[in-house]
Amino acid sequence: MKYVEIYEDLKTQILRRVIAPNDAVPSEKALTIKYNVSRITAKRALNELAKEGLIYRIQGRGSFVKEHGNLTNKQLLLVLPFSGNQDLGNYVAGIQDVLKDTTWKLLSITNEEFFTLTIEQLKQNYAGAIYYPQNLHEDIPRLLNIYLAKFPLVLLDQTIAHSIIPSVVSDNVNGGYLATKHLLKNNRKKIAFYGATNFMQDFTGSTADRFAGYIKALRKYQVKHFDPINLYLKLRQITDNDLGNFIRESKIDAILAENDVTAFRLLNLLEKNHISIPQEVALMGFDNLPITELANPQLSSIGQDFNKLGASAVNLLLRQINDPDLLFDKQVVVDVKLIKRKSTKRSQEWI
Repeated sequence: MKYVEIYEDLKTQILRRVIAPNDAVPSEKALTIKYNVSRITAKRALNELAKEGLIYRIQGRGSFVKEHGNLTNKQLLLVLPFSGNQDLGNYVAGIQDVLKDTTWKLLSITNEEFFTLTIEQLKQNYAGAIYYPQNLHEDIPRLLNIYLAKFPLVLLDQTIAHSIIPSVVSDNVNGGYLATKHLLKNNRKKIAFYGATNFMQDFTGSTADRFAGYIKALRKYQVKHFDPINLYLKLRQITDNDLGNFIRESKIDAILAENDVTAFRLLNLLEKNHISIPQEVALMGFDNLPITELANPQLSSIGQDFNKLGASAVNLLLRQINDPDLLFDKQVVVDVKLIKRKSTKRSQEWI
C-alpha cells in the first residue's frame, strides 16, 4: 500500500536524523506531489507516524519530528538467555532491517549480563532494551522496577499480565490449533502434547498458549476418546528409558512437541526404541528452526516469523524512546503458519 511506503521513507529519515528533531516533515500537499498519491493517502502516512510517536502536530503550522528521549545514546540492547543461541530464532535480521541506514546500534547480551547492570547504568549507557525472558516469574520484580524508571523496554515471546510492558509474541494458540488440526486431518487418533515446561499452575507462557490451541482443536473436532490433560501429565513423568513402551501401550500415534528442540530430541529417542516416524507415530514441532530440515525424516513444524517479531519489537522500542512519557500497553501478535514435512505424512499425498 502506498501510504506504507511513505510512512517507511519518512520513518527512516527521522531515525537517521535526515529530518532532525523539531524540524518540519513534508506537508500533506508536498507528499501528494512527491509520491503521486491522494491527500487521504498522504494524511494516513502522517497519522501512522503520529501514532508511533515519531511526530507531533501544531495546528495551522504542520507536523514536526519529536525529540528523542535520549539524544546521546544510540545503542539498543537485545537480551537473550544464551549468547548467539539460534534455538530461540533469528530475531536480529528483522531488527537490523528496521535499523538499517540509521545511527542506532544493536548490542546482544545475555539475561545474566543484563541483570548485573543497575538501572542507572542502563539509563546512562543504553537507549532501550528488547528482553527475552528466561524465567518471567523471577524476572518480574526487576522488570517492573525498570518500567518505573522509564527505561524503554519491550518483552519478546512472553507478556506480563495486564501487558503494562509492551510485548511482541507469536500467535501460539493458533499455532497449537493448526498443528493439532493437521494431525487430525491426517487421521491420527490419539495425539499427545509433550513438553518439559511446567505451566499448569498459572497457565501462562508460550507453551501454555500452544497447549491451549491443542485443546481448542480437540474440542472443535470433538475428540473425546482419551483424556489429553491426563496424557500430558503422565508423559511429563515418564523417563526417557520408559518412553517407547509408554507410547506403544498408550497407543499414541501422534505427538505435538512444545518446540522443535524437544521434537528433535524425541525423534532420536523414538528411533532408539524402534518406533518409526511417521508410519507409527507422527511427530511435530514448533518454531520451524533450521534443525527441522536437518532431521531424518524432516520435521513438520509451526513457523514463527522471526523477522517480523524482531522488527515489531524494535519499532515498539523506538516508539517509547521517541516519547519517554508514553503510557501504552501494546501487545503485538504475529501470525504463524503450518509447515508440512515428512514427519507427519500419512500416505502418498498430504491430506
